[in-house]
Amino acid sequence: MNPKYTLLGVLYFVQGIPYGLQSGLLPVYFRLAGLSLTKISLTKMLYVPWILKVLWAPLVDQYFTKKTWLVLSLGGLVLACLACSTTNPETHFLSVATALLFMNFFASLQDVAVDGVAVRLLVRDEVGYGNTIQVVAYKLGSVLAGGGLLMFLHLLGWGLLFWSLAAVYLLAILYTWRLELGLQRPLQESQTRSRMLNPWR
Repeated sequence: MNPKYTLLGVLYFVQGIPYGLQSGLLPVYFRLAGLSLTKISLTKMLYVPWILKVLWAPLVDQYFTKKTWLVLSLGGLVLACLACSTTNPETHFLSVATALLFMNFFASLQDVAVDGVAVRLLVRDEVGYGNTIQVVAYKLGSVLAGGGLLMFLHLLGWGLLFWSLAAVYLLAILYTWRLELGLQRPLQESQTRSRMLNPWR
């Protein structure tokens, strides 16, 4: 299989995990843990970083390499998962909510970086395949995190669940780090164009 498609598939798959986790698995877990419907509904506010990603998208496009941003964002997701694994939502809901907020921030950061990688890697004839991979891999990650993990939640428990997710993100970091595919080469023409269109200039 084309290594470009494999890379995008892996990145979009792990990108879909936070959404599936927070839209499918966590509301069920929180309700079973006895949290009020008010608290559960307030967790939707944790998606705010996705609305605000327009603020840091220009930074991702103009500074450092896409590989750097991918490693940073995936590393942030590892730390967020580890933070969740050490807290108990029944007694430390605010701490869990803060960790999930940072998870959404790093996921939105990764979203910008992955889209930039796709634009850089794919030629015109590959865009259609790339778009298909994006949708399918993202949905697959969401479904497995939201429904698949729910099936094993009673076996894993809260802590081991997030340790497992941290391991998945760590594997994604290692996979991304070992691939080249031109991710470290600055795209001068693209950078020049983005600076011309920089809304913060």
